[in-house]
Amino acid sequence: MFTTTLLRFWHVLPAGARLIAVCAIILLMAGACTRREAFPEESDDPEELAEDESTDSAAYDGQLLAQVVFDSIDYIVPPMDLMQPFIREFGDGTVVDKVMIRKVQEAKKDKPGYYLVGMGIRNGSYRAMALQLEVASDNSLYLSTQSNKYICGATAGCSFCYFTFSGNQITGCECESQAPGNLCEQKESSTNQLLKGARLRNMRDGETRRLEPLRVSN
Repeated sequence: MFTTTLLRFWHVLPAGARLIAVCAIILLMAGACTRREAFPEESDDPEELAEDESTDSAAYDGQLLAQVVFDSIDYIVPPMDLMQPFIREFGDGTVVDKVMIRKVQEAKKDKPGYYLVGMGIRNGSYRAMALQLEVASDNSLYLSTQSNKYICGATAGCSFCYFTFSGNQITGCECESQAPGNLCEQKESSTNQLLKGARLRNMRDGETRRLEPLRVSN
């Protein structure tokens, strides 16, 4: 009965009034659709968004050392400031005279890995230590006390050793000379104390710094 009354009312309306009524209905339906589209989708769940923000801003348990900028390294902490900490971390009389960050990537399909490397001499023999760095979403590089530590040292008959790796992980070290008896001593640890008690400068605090080309092992 209600429907019949509405139909009769519709028929007695002038043509202009009918047109206005139709436009009003269309506008109301468009407004309802707009409001529905304004509601968050399932992927915009507040808890999920909070988790994403937490992940992006996760604090790294370590010291910010540098940032990768294209094919260069922007050192935040001067490499020379890390020589003494490396000497202390070796703890066996090794004199470190060179510190750098190296990129390890066996093939282009491999995700690159970054290592802080200190090189020096002990009793005339080559020594090197590599510490794996954590990589943040903005390509900042951090050193944590939980970073893996690798030591490679030349023994009698070997003048130089280098790290071997698979993908982006160091797997060992070997002598550049393949002659029998030319060996390299290797050690590995899942922790390190390199920066314990170290006083480091931050080159972002108004000091002049420059980008250095990133050396790649491949």
